[in-house]
Amino acid sequence: MARRKIIIDTDPAIGIPGTDADDPIAIMLALQDPRLELMGITTVFGNCPPLLGARCATRILQVAGRTAIPVAAGMGTPMGGTLPELLQRAYAGPRGREGSIALPAAESSHCGRHASELIIDLVRQYPGEITLVCIGAHSNLALALLKAPDIQPLIKEVVMMAGALGMDATWGRGNITPVAECNIWFDPQAADIVFRSGIPLTMVSLDVTNTATGLVLTREHLQDIAQNKPLTALFKQVCATYFEAPMFDWSEGCVLYDPLAVALAADASVGHFEEMAIGIETAGRLTLGQTVPLRDTPPNVRVCTHIDGQKIVRDIVAQVVG
Repeated sequence: MARRKIIIDTDPAIGIPGTDADDPIAIMLALQDPRLELMGITTVFGNCPPLLGARCATRILQVAGRTAIPVAAGMGTPMGGTLPELLQRAYAGPRGREGSIALPAAESSHCGRHASELIIDLVRQYPGEITLVCIGAHSNLALALLKAPDIQPLIKEVVMMAGALGMDATWGRGNITPVAECNIWFDPQAADIVFRSGIPLTMVSLDVTNTATGLVLTREHLQDIAQNKPLTALFKQVCATYFEAPMFDWSEGCVLYDPLAVALAADASVGHFEEMAIGIETAGRLTLGQTVPLRDTPPNVRVCTHIDGQKIVRDIVAQVVG
């Protein structure tokens, strides 16, 4: 069976205080899963600035011995041009600089193209074959679609970790505002472009990631992993930084938000789905970035509604350390 060609569009940070571990784990999973062929990594603002994210992604590729995969830094601000204030503050502190894990030099961590250009080039080179796994803000893909509208019908699918639909009274809510999930809220204009593009979209939202039983990487998982390979050692180091972050309480473990999107790109049968019509709130004073289910509108998104979290975590760990 031919491997599925993917681009990961992400905001990865390794060893940087106050950042998530799930983006690096998602990259490691894509590198190790035999059903996937990672064609490129594009970085966007979020956990850290995109140039720093490119260095983090390149470090993972170096450890994995896969440096032929191109990495391209992309949008450092939303389509509207102003970085959210909370990110401005974060980038002025620890999240704007290298952390506890040594990173390669900036000049060796970038293929020389903007992320949007790498997306355009790869989609044109492999028409109908590229799936984008978007696990950050949608700014790079939106810009690519504006620059090159011809790529829209050439994209096989977009699988995204994004949104909060409110399907669950407790956890179907936002993680950045009461109604918005951060990947959408960071750049709602970009998300709106993507959601209205007509590209086949698959969305895994907070409704699923925060209610699925067992979608959590625990310290016990790490204890059972032998540190006998460079990538395995980096995996454990990234997770340890996350667990030990003083600003988080991960006493129960690390929810694998972004790796779930990669897992679904590799094998959609691990999830249950419902076709929905979803719009993006781009102007609301209190509801900016909300993913809104629409009535009397043709569906534009395949929404993941249920998963077997425990099985997926076991599979992710087995793939990454295998």
